[in-house]
Amino acid sequence: MSTPTGRILVVEDEDLVRNMITDVLRAAGYEVRGAKEGREGLRELKASPPDLVVLDLNLPGMNGLAVCREIRADEQARHVGILVLTGNRGDEVETALFDAGADEYIRKGDFKPALFLRRVGAVLRRAVRTGEERLSEGPLALYPKRREAELDGRPLDLTPTEFDILYKLVTQRDRAVSRRELLDRGDDESGLDRTVDVHVMGIRRKLEPHGWLVATVRGVGYRLGSRAD
Repeated sequence: MSTPTGRILVVEDEDLVRNMITDVLRAAGYEVRGAKEGREGLRELKASPPDLVVLDLNLPGMNGLAVCREIRADEQARHVGILVLTGNRGDEVETALFDAGADEYIRKGDFKPALFLRRVGAVLRRAVRTGEERLSEGPLALYPKRREAELDGRPLDLTPTEFDILYKLVTQRDRAVSRRELLDRGDDESGLDRTVDVHVMGIRRKLEPHGWLVATVRGVGYRLGSRAD
């Protein structure tokens, strides 16, 4: 089995939690740096962009949602993966995280090293720059090597997970894609359907007036849509 690779920045104000997460990641083979608060994390990110940020939601001063938005607004760092740690529960929290640009989240109360590492691996896989030079479907164009998208010829601001979902739908346009495939977790975890559905709602908002590009297939998942849907 190959050793995981990737540069990860852990932004967590509790020393015990940050050190525990850092130890888990380093033991798995990742290169890890740490920061204690949001603005320090952003400085570290700008100095040397990582592949993934593991980000606590309830940071002092600048909270995790604000840090997410700053990362997504930064042209040089907007494609960095973001996995949020939160002690909060509820659909509103999940929606707020994804709206701010997070790719994944894990609740601190549910933290298990094996589960955490699967989520880390899934987000990092979404950030891999592969594929054809240009893929298009009507008003939508995807540039996989650059991880960029355009809608009606204008840049489309997508998170890595949103890009990955659209990429899978476009490259597998002849079939419905299950929620598990779209999120690339590879396991049956509670809440997965809801998580994918929240991401899709965000994608459709960004695709307006072409939200029809993502069509729901009841009982299965989603497929690339057409104007006739």
